[in-house]
Amino acid sequence: MKIRATAAFDTSHSRFEAESAAQSISELEAEYAAGRIAAPAYFERKQSLVRLYLRQTTSPRRRRRYEDEEPEEAADQG
Repeated sequence: MKIRATAAFDTSHSRFEAESAAQSISELEAEYAAGRIAAPAYFERKQSLVRLYLRQTTSPRRRRRYEDEEPEEAADQG
């Protein structure tokens, strides 16, 4: 069986891109303003879209434990 090359799964239409998430948020807000969506569903969907948007637009770095402990150890020694 041959594997077919196709552009049908192009990343430009991904929901995981910041631009796509921002567009989805604006569409969701328009639906909520028009009264086509209930408040609980709106807040649940918006929360997930904001998380996706933040994941794509920021790069958080977790602090390691020894980074938190260094100032305290330095104060004890000095």
